[in-house]
Amino acid sequence: MSVKMLPSGKGEIQIVPTDGQLLVEVSKYSNRSIERTLLRILRYMNDVTARRIGVHGSGGIGKTSVLKALIPKIKNLFDVVIWVTVTRNWTIRKPIDLNAVGIPDPALENGCKMILSTRFLDVCHIMAADREVQMEGLLPEEAWELFQEQVSSINVDSPDIQPYAQDIVQKCGGLPLLIIVTGRALSKVNDALSWMHASREFSQCSAHGMYGFESLVLQLKFSYDRLEGPELKCCFLYYALFPEDWQVSIFELVEYWIEEGLISGNCTDIYMRGCDIVGALVGASLLQSSESGRSIKMHDLIRDLAVGILSLEGEGYQFLFRSYSKMAQHSDMGNSSSYRLLESFRSNRRSILHGRQFLLRAGVGLTEPPVKDEWEEAKMMFLMDNKLSKLPQRPSCLKLLALFLQRNHHLRVIPSLFFDSMPCLTVLNLSKTRIKSLPKSLFMLMSLEVLILRNCERLAQLPSEIGSLRRLESEHDSLPHELVPDGIIYRLHELETLSLMCTQEMKEVQFFERFLEKSLSWKIRGLTDFKFVVGHDVKRFSYLVGDNLEFEYVQWGLCMRFVNGEMIPDAVLKILTCSTAFYLDHHIKVCSLTEFGISNLNGLRLCVVRDCPKIETVIASKNPFEAVFPVLEHLSIYYLSNLGKIWEGTIPQGSFNNLRILTVHTCPKLQFVFASSMLQFFSNLEELIVEHCPAITEIIFQDHMVDSGSGTLPRLKTLKLHYLPELVNIMQGAWPPLENISFYNCPVLKKLGIDSNSSHTIKEIKAENDWWEKLEWQDASLHSRLQAYFTSVSDNDL
Repeated sequence: MSVKMLPSGKGEIQIVPTDGQLLVEVSKYSNRSIERTLLRILRYMNDVTARRIGVHGSGGIGKTSVLKALIPKIKNLFDVVIWVTVTRNWTIRKPIDLNAVGIPDPALENGCKMILSTRFLDVCHIMAADREVQMEGLLPEEAWELFQEQVSSINVDSPDIQPYAQDIVQKCGGLPLLIIVTGRALSKVNDALSWMHASREFSQCSAHGMYGFESLVLQLKFSYDRLEGPELKCCFLYYALFPEDWQVSIFELVEYWIEEGLISGNCTDIYMRGCDIVGALVGASLLQSSESGRSIKMHDLIRDLAVGILSLEGEGYQFLFRSYSKMAQHSDMGNSSSYRLLESFRSNRRSILHGRQFLLRAGVGLTEPPVKDEWEEAKMMFLMDNKLSKLPQRPSCLKLLALFLQRNHHLRVIPSLFFDSMPCLTVLNLSKTRIKSLPKSLFMLMSLEVLILRNCERLAQLPSEIGSLRRLESEHDSLPHELVPDGIIYRLHELETLSLMCTQEMKEVQFFERFLEKSLSWKIRGLTDFKFVVGHDVKRFSYLVGDNLEFEYVQWGLCMRFVNGEMIPDAVLKILTCSTAFYLDHHIKVCSLTEFGISNLNGLRLCVVRDCPKIETVIASKNPFEAVFPVLEHLSIYYLSNLGKIWEGTIPQGSFNNLRILTVHTCPKLQFVFASSMLQFFSNLEELIVEHCPAITEIIFQDHMVDSGSGTLPRLKTLKLHYLPELVNIMQGAWPPLENISFYNCPVLKKLGIDSNSSHTIKEIKAENDWWEKLEWQDASLHSRLQAYFTSVSDNDL
């Protein structure tokens, strides 16, 4: 197949093979609407007077699918079939000169015919189409059948669900793309209450007084909001930074995600994680797989949605900062962001989608910078992954807020006055360029807050004018003390955000300690966001401890990660006193968190302990009057091979007052989670997850200090018990007001111990069906009543 690019990268021409091998896979659904449209087009194809046929209809209605389905029906009628893609950056006000791009002008003499597809009838007129075919949406029964295909595992014909499902399908307006994407988003929703909420939410997407394109984009956002976790959302948004109709190999896309820090893991697992994310986005129909399965692309309407989210100033592009501390806000963009997305499209639709305010030129092979007018109009410029070797001398960029130039490997010099007319520039990323110095004009910018300089290997030193910078993000293999000399970094009195990493080499730890001693921003607690890493961080965090935990870790803002430690440097203890989140990974000597000093831990809101082979107890309390973790909200424990107890000693009053979430994973020697005498200190616990602990026999152990009727966990709402092969008992006495319960692979747990008084709050129970049916009940009617909340699960659902 030969492929030629149109001038200035405006589209492409492809010669479609005539040997039965299609350009891409034909539509994945079959319906009578497509057949009706095909018949009309074929009738015109057999009409010798019809030379130009225009197919028009709204976005997502299936125009491209129709034309791809047409190819095998007409390929034997012509010597060659040419497929031309024209991006929407072109505004067609006059006919395109087909001869100029190498396509014969349709005429009776040469036997050529042209079929064009467009959203707009006017384009058919401009291109002098002598026959017009309007694409129609799916008939109601076709729309329902297509929706059922997408939610095949859910019985949407159930009387409890069907009214809500049909309401959603009706509001899709017969658009196949919207039906598919919405159906995929709901393919795991299996209870009537959730369908009712989904129906209401989907209705609100159409209730903003907008119609056509704008309403459709808001309806598509319904599916984006249901992506599981911020990692998926960030990776989805990143794809939209590249050109429309851009097709990229999966391997290359995963490489980009890794470079930006959007996914993490060890060198073996990280690509697998990236492929899993691609699979999830393809499964949600937010990305489309090629016929070979090795590359992907994005539908132009889905890209419109992503670009709209990116255009939300102050939020849309924040995921590109590895040190961004409010990721949770980005991951839960509810009605307020839908409203702002609506307003953004109302006021800026043309400039957003046609690249004036948001210049999306990532990865298009640019060797020359954008032209003067583009610099003048842009608010955000995404120019990463190109071949730029030069920049304009002094562009006028009075509106520019963010400039992304990372991975322009040919860029060696930035002109001295380049930043002179960028008064609003807030964010600059120059990572992986070959610059040797930064011009002084950069540091005259009063608005500059974020400077990202990852792996700028030739950058010798930052100038002294750096003093007004508020956020510095630099992630080399070790702390770049040559890049940021002592005297400069100490004077960063305006610094609010700092990301630094050091190994445990003596000179680097000493530099870290000098920073803590001399930095004014540290002394006056001016740093509102820091990410400090001590030790060699292999970026394996999220893959091994859950997709969402790293994003929660980053959310807390004041984060300390200690990796592969043997000793405990003083710098670590000093940082801990000011930290809100602590992640301890693979310390080979520490036996308890108590060794870090109880008082140093008492400001923590999140604590993650992972793979520390000597830890036998998380806390060994010796002082009965010193509260431990008084403000901690989330404690996660992973892969502690010698952990025998979570707590040892007397628990002081005030300990664990705010703990809401406790996760215990893969602790092979742990036999119970709580002793009953401890429960009074966990009165605010809302979520308990215990997984892969083969020695656990009971969750709450009845110790000799209290009787069996004492204490419970009065706010516990979620309980997940998975892969606990020896679990016999959960708890004695009254159950807490649980709402969501999940069991898996707990084969010797025969009784739940729940009574009718404790069961009224339950909304969902998930477990293996065989196990559920074999449970022993004192009250058979309770089993029947709870059956309404039961959902069968398998290993793949966890």
